[in-house]
Amino acid sequence: MSEIKSPIAKSKFSRGERQNIVSSYDYFLLFLLALIWGSSFMMQKIAVSEVAPITMTAWRQMIAAVLFVLILLFAKMQVKATAYEHFLLFMSAILGTALPFSLISYGVTQIDSGLAAILMGAMPLVTIVLAHFTSNDEALNLTKLFAVGIGIFGLIVLFWPSLILGVTDNVMAQALVMLAAICYAVNSIITKKIIHLEAPIVMAIIVLWSVVILVPAALMFENQTWTMPGIEVSAAIVVLAVFPTLVAAFLMYEVIGRQGAGFFSQINFLVPISGVFMGLIFLGERLSWNAWAALAIILSGVAVSRRWNSTQKRI
Repeated sequence: MSEIKSPIAKSKFSRGERQNIVSSYDYFLLFLLALIWGSSFMMQKIAVSEVAPITMTAWRQMIAAVLFVLILLFAKMQVKATAYEHFLLFMSAILGTALPFSLISYGVTQIDSGLAAILMGAMPLVTIVLAHFTSNDEALNLTKLFAVGIGIFGLIVLFWPSLILGVTDNVMAQALVMLAAICYAVNSIITKKIIHLEAPIVMAIIVLWSVVILVPAALMFENQTWTMPGIEVSAAIVVLAVFPTLVAAFLMYEVIGRQGAGFFSQINFLVPISGVFMGLIFLGERLSWNAWAALAIILSGVAVSRRWNSTQKRI
């Protein structure tokens, strides 16, 4: 869901070739990716009903790691990365997978999956602020600042009813998901520095590092006695490993490779909407009026941020 502007390498699993026109196939890939990522909130909600959040995330990443390794072996791809790039991949494993996946999983034990999707919609606006301090070519301007202000107002609309009623459990769960959004925003800065590496290698190393992080964390903080969960929960964990983790990674590289970061950034509108309606249709969730209002306000902020004028004076 981040805006990635660096060029990416060609891959056996992604054309990596810029297309001259936007075709219906490009929109199909974009909407498919939005559905996959949007469904992850619902799947996590189902999975944590029987498996503790970090333990569930560890199983999800272990399954994905096996699949990634098999892909690398099948394609006979070699890992070629500098020590600094390996460090960045390790940090991406923490901030892009292990920590945010676990935080979202904890969050959805208390709040609806659709509400989690709305909170994640603020991630691009967080990225705007971070990019101002970490990049030389993405300075804040008045339009971007206005977009961030709209996003903050949307979050106030979302949090305010719970705060005035003193419903602290709900607020804490929302705060955990918001922290996950901040992790994703920080990771988007890291991703720009490693996007030139081959897609399967990048994702495989990140997933493997996340397993190394998550398994000890699950044993230390949850130490859950393992019993085989029900079919629905087991299926949800497998789906999380295969689609939002594995398939979505290659789809993301394919879309960026064909149409660039500007086209891909439209995913920031689609994923929250997809997540909300997945919870509505399949889990019977009913969001409050302020959640719907917050969704509209936050997406409006994202829309404004996409229309920023790069010639505006840096503030």
